[in-house]
Amino acid sequence: MSRKIYEVREISYTYPTGKMALEDISMDIYRGELVAVVGPNGAGKTTLLKILDGLIFPQKGEVRFMGKPLTEDVLTDEKEMEWFRSRVGFLFQNPDIMLFSPTVMEDVAFGPLHLYEKEKALAVTEEIMKKLGIYHLRDRHPYNLSGGEKKKASIAAVLALDPQVVLLDEPTRDLDLKNRNYILGLIGELRDRGKTVIMATHDLRAIRLADRCYVINREMIFSGRPRELFSREDILEEANLEIPEIVRLLRSVGIEEVPLTLEEAAALLTRHMEKCGWGKLPQDAED
Repeated sequence: MSRKIYEVREISYTYPTGKMALEDISMDIYRGELVAVVGPNGAGKTTLLKILDGLIFPQKGEVRFMGKPLTEDVLTDEKEMEWFRSRVGFLFQNPDIMLFSPTVMEDVAFGPLHLYEKEKALAVTEEIMKKLGIYHLRDRHPYNLSGGEKKKASIAAVLALDPQVVLLDEPTRDLDLKNRNYILGLIGELRDRGKTVIMATHDLRAIRLADRCYVINREMIFSGRPRELFSREDILEEANLEIPEIVRLLRSVGIEEVPLTLEEAAALLTRHMEKCGWGKLPQDAED
């Protein structure tokens, strides 16, 4: 079985207004990967995710999912649609789009009730809500939730289907530090569980988690690993991203290597200090 879960070949998409959103984009996504799609506002990131979710279709090019063409004709077949929808989950940037029922419980149970018998569907729903720490919100109206609670409820609605692929559109946007850290931890957990995760993001911490990243601005302008991206000031500028502060700090003392974690940065700085005869960093600095 091929490890490729998505094969995207020279796709282009034009909005009804006539504005070009994507032009000749090609990429391969492999099973179990965590991939970041990066670019400035209006670059076509959300449009790309919608194409990968089969919500819209490119006017040019081809998308294949698990070896099958992902086209409007294919997804009009009820069995093919059910097969695809049970494998791919999409978290919209705005959780209000996904929360439309009178209670959080009903929203999270909506998908499982279409896949399983009622008893199993409710058991799955309760399990995922408890896992995400929102079971106590089960009888609340979604519009009475905080931003972080809405995000968790919409994530629960996606994960309740246990999809193999999770598409995330700006998953940490507009969240406070606590909820942002929670979402980043959850993204790492999904990858550790073997899920394929594709996220559109501006969050430098989220990008660091990725196995690979693509930078798009209508066209493909970069494909590589996060460490390579953070070393390319020209690409970061085009993606409307800042150079990570820790990278700027190390460059200010002559270290050109790019760390992805504080531990890596501390090790680089310690070696540099020893080389220069400055001694070692205190142990608590390395921690």
